[in-house]
Amino acid sequence: MFLKETIKESVSTLPLKVGDYCVITGTALVMHDIKEETKDIDISCTKEAFQALAAQGYPIKQGEFARKVIYSEDVEIFEDWHSGDSTMIEGVPVASLESVIVMKKQLGREKDLSDIAKIETHLAQR
Repeated sequence: MFLKETIKESVSTLPLKVGDYCVITGTALVMHDIKEETKDIDISCTKEAFQALAAQGYPIKQGEFARKVIYSEDVEIFEDWHSGDSTMIEGVPVASLESVIVMKKQLGREKDLSDIAKIETHLAQR
């Protein structure tokens, strides 16, 4: 499981430049302090960054909403899935909560609906 500190450490070792990616979905919720931990790290990157990863030989799979590089057992990097704002949190580019809601609605799983409720509660308390 990944906590905020381990997410920061893992992301800092990626061959991606700030501005080319942001953490998304459950990873973003940990960085926004809405969840304590996540089982994996999900990232969205630009088409150009994705092509650079593909050229380095990382395996590519077709996801439900975007192609993804399987960077490691615990890290998936999606091609241009995130559309929305992002913000820097402790040196990590993180998808905005509003854009995470959009992504979670697309996924529509039970755990995503639960996460949406947590996000909405968090936003209402601001």
